[in-house]
Amino acid sequence: MRILLVEDSRTSVLMVQSLLEDDKDETYELSVAGTVAEAREQLQTHEFDLILLDLTLPDSSGLATVDSIFAVSGGTGIVVLTATSDEQVGLDALKHGAQDFLIKDETYRKVLLRAVKYARQRAVAERELKEAQELAEFATQSKSSFIANLSHELRSPLNSILGFSEMMLENMNGELSDKHREYAKDIHASGRYLLGLIGTVLDMSKIEANRIEIHDDPVDPQSLLQEVIGSLHLPKEGDFERIVVHLPEQLPHIRGDRIKLKQVLINLIDNAVKYSPKGGMVDVEAEWLQDTGFIVRIKDRGIGIDQTQIASVFEPFERSSGSREHAIAGTGLGLPLTKGLVEAHGGTLTLESQVNVGTTATVTLPSSRVIA
Repeated sequence: MRILLVEDSRTSVLMVQSLLEDDKDETYELSVAGTVAEAREQLQTHEFDLILLDLTLPDSSGLATVDSIFAVSGGTGIVVLTATSDEQVGLDALKHGAQDFLIKDETYRKVLLRAVKYARQRAVAERELKEAQELAEFATQSKSSFIANLSHELRSPLNSILGFSEMMLENMNGELSDKHREYAKDIHASGRYLLGLIGTVLDMSKIEANRIEIHDDPVDPQSLLQEVIGSLHLPKEGDFERIVVHLPEQLPHIRGDRIKLKQVLINLIDNAVKYSPKGGMVDVEAEWLQDTGFIVRIKDRGIGIDQTQIASVFEPFERSSGSREHAIAGTGLGLPLTKGLVEAHGGTLTLESQVNVGTTATVTLPSSRVIA
């Protein structure tokens, strides 16, 4: 273990050397610097596993010493040595980048060796954690690039399939029999579904890689909700609309990405309708609370979600047991994608649910996105 001792007291240097030599479980290579300048020079030319740093040196003292060494330490752990009994100095040193501090008192000899070993273990753990994080980021970016390239390769033949099936349905090359028309409709519907699924997976990969782009534009929530509900093409059930919208008379505009906010509302309202019984009502509410932000609630009276499964349905490809029992179609990507899009706007998405009673999805956007 390579240690740099930054200390100008020869007595202290000899004591540290003696302690390290007495340790039979570890081999130490000790280098000594008497000033901050000497220490900085050694750190720029050599690698160390740990730095023992006295706070009072001929060319520097106090927290300025920690700052000066930390700037060139390259992540090497620092244990501060202070002659003062004021622990606040040591605690302040931790805020400036030190890993630990020792007070030179009667217990100094007993705890120094233990502090050296603990500091080394912490430094190794931090380095391994950093390497793991970098590896995870690289893997996420690689996966995102792979999915983007794969999506491009899949979209080209899919667009051809959709184009030719549309030509067939429009009788461009002759009239189709009823059976052939039915086949063409199935081909076209399956192609549209697969194209949408590819887009969803690509969006999920961007969210995971923190590469989702949000374009801020003024958005009128009322017109956006009307547009979303109109796009779902839901039939009336008797004399009632499937979706009932409750909006206050004065609802402020918000800043956000209109396309992505529309996707959020489509996913949540479509889910509410899909998981509701035939003829079930879905309530959509919106309000602005100055201290909370802009809130949209979508409430259904459907099959609900077990309390123990609410957290898991936000994970990609995870679905509730109720959706499987009732054979409700889905990929398990809608809610994770919706949550990611809301969080990209600085907001939150929460679910409150009870089995066989219904589910309420609540989207909250921060007050900073409200245009007063």
